[in-house]
Amino acid sequence: MPYVQGLRETVKKLEDFTVEVDDLKDVMATIADLATEAAAKHAPSRSGKLRASIRGNRAKGKAVVTAGRASVRYAGAINYGWPRRHIKPAGFMQAADKEIGPKALELYEQGINDVIAKKGLS
Repeated sequence: MPYVQGLRETVKKLEDFTVEVDDLKDVMATIADLATEAAAKHAPSRSGKLRASIRGNRAKGKAVVTAGRASVRYAGAINYGWPRRHIKPAGFMQAADKEIGPKALELYEQGINDVIAKKGLS
């Protein structure tokens, strides 16, 4: 996900206004789902294990997408490359960031605006 400057401060200010920032978890889940789909679409596939290991998680201040697990330890090497082993970087996570970045910002902004309106802070 692209880094959003001022996100922590915004979440903190909303919490100071007693806004239920947990309301943003649904927006983060939507963003994580979009990013998961994009990363899986861009991930190379031989057996399908790498694509199947890509998962999204939600939290109040971030959407996290991970790839790999114990049986798919090579996810990082595939994404970032491993020159010593002649593995070129696929960059599927970065491609997903680039693809959904603008949409993620739109969704997050709309989510914040919805929470602000719902709480009567507009």
